[in-house]
This record gives sequence, C-alpha cells and structure tokens, in this order.
Amino acid sequence: MANILRPAKEWEHWSVRPATLLHHEEPEWQFSEVEYGPGGAWDVVTTCLHIASHPDPIRQRLGSARTPFRTVAPSAAISAPGDHLTGAWEGRGRGQHVMVSPIFVAAAFERDVDATAVPRRRFAYQRECDGADTIIRNLLGAMSIHIRDGNPGEAVFMQTIVLALVHHALPAPWTRAEFAASRGGLSRHQLAMAIDMIEARLLGRPSHVELASALNVSTRYFCRAFRRSTGLSPHQFIIKRRVSLARALIEGSELSLTEVAFAAGFGHHSQMTATFRQVLGIPPSHFRNRRWGQA
Repeated sequence: MANILRPAKEWEHWSVRPATLLHHEEPEWQFSEVEYGPGGAWDVVTTCLHIASHPDPIRQRLGSARTPFRTVAPSAAISAPGDHLTGAWEGRGRGQHVMVSPIFVAAAFERDVDATAVPRRRFAYQRECDGADTIIRNLLGAMSIHIRDGNPGEAVFMQTIVLALVHHALPAPWTRAEFAASRGGLSRHQLAMAIDMIEARLLGRPSHVELASALNVSTRYFCRAFRRSTGLSPHQFIIKRRVSLARALIEGSELSLTEVAFAAGFGHHSQMTATFRQVLGIPPSHFRNRRWGQA
C-alpha cells in the first residue's frame, strides 16, 4: 500500500490527502506522483511554483461548491506562489506534481515567480486541451519513468526536466521598453492575454484571427499593435519562442534533435534546422556539440 505524503505542506489543506506512489526530493524542488481518492476537496494557498498534470480523466469542480462536477480530460495546471486554489474531485485518479521554490527559479532564470509574474493555468475544466498540456504531461511522465526505473540519483537529468518545466511555465522575458505601451500598441492586459494564448498553443499554429478575436479587435489592428508593443510580429514572436525552447532542450536534455523539434512545435528536424540558421545563424547541432565539448 502506498504511503501518505506527509512532508509536503501543499497537501495539508486537502480534505483527503493523496496516497504517494512516487516521490523524489531535492533541496529546492520535489516531484510527487500521487493517487487521489475516493473523493475530496482542496482549499489552499500555494507556497511555490506548482506544475501539475493529471494523466487520467478525473471528475472535478473548480472554484466554489456551486459549480458542477465535470469529467476533465488529462491536462496540466500551473500556479504561482500566493495563488488561492479551491475545488473538489470525485472518484480516483492519478496526479503528477513538481513543486519548485522561488529561490531555485530566481537562481536559474533571474526571474520572480509571484502571482503577477506567472500566468495561471487551470486544468481543462472550461477549456480545450492544447500543446502545453502535452508538453507538461510528457516531461512529468519522463520524471516518473526515471524514478520508477530506479535512477533518481542522476540529478542532472532530473534537474534538466525541472528547468524545462519552469522554462515552459514562465512567460517570455521582456524589457521595460518592450512592455512600455507605445501609441497604437496593445494595453498591458491585452498583451499579457495574447502572450498567454500563444504560449498555451506553441505546439500548434496560433491564428492571428483567433488572437485578435480574443482581444475583441480586428486582425489588422492586432498585428500592427502587437508589433508596436513588442518590436516583433506575432509570427516572429512565435518563432523566437520556439527557438528559445528548442535551444533550452538541446542544451539541457538528452532528447534527440528530432525529439526536440517535435517538443518545441516544429514540424520536423529540417524545419527546426532551417529556422535556427535563419534566426541565430547557426544550426541546432552547434549547441549539442558545444555541450558535449564541455562535458
């Protein structure tokens, strides 16, 4: 029988604590695979960057007791320190969780992770599943397999996955000048909403029409205002984010270049190579070879 997870404070305010299936802990982050059941509720304020995935469908309600239970497809959620989360579940199901301290994020990325800096992502209760769900599920699944196979001591591999998860959870870094609302640009709220949508659908091909519709503006206005606010067209921004994610995976993981291309939203390896040459002037293999040369 699985043990009950006791060390993690994040479970203290659950009416029924989940049973621990797998657990691995480092000084600044921890991974847990748990089983919920047979039903219960949570009312918590998070104390860390919390990235979670439900690999199984599960009946949930999010928010107050007035909201109905729904069968939620396998999906992922992200919450920042200070987020107040409430909800309940029915039946049994598994969850995979990584909890990362703000100190780790600050040291690795030189970024804050308060509630205003990390876009909150909820499970697919009132939204469609997207590419971000797949990325997070696959990364957490790789951690689960690694621990289950008895290899938790390989700290570099585990930390690489944590870095990839944090990289995916954080919005793209911007300078003050890039965020400054120039005349004719998007408001801070509109820009944040557009970036959140792009990040959530990075593996697909976010439509300009869809992005503009979400902001209640015309497609022409959206493209012009997005460029004035960021210095990049929406297409250039998406390509830049894919290249950034792919480079981080190449430098910090054991994935093949073909696997990296898929994980970063490129159609195939050759497309990623051509894009790297266009954006960075060098092929993706340069970063893999440089890493091996430093080993």
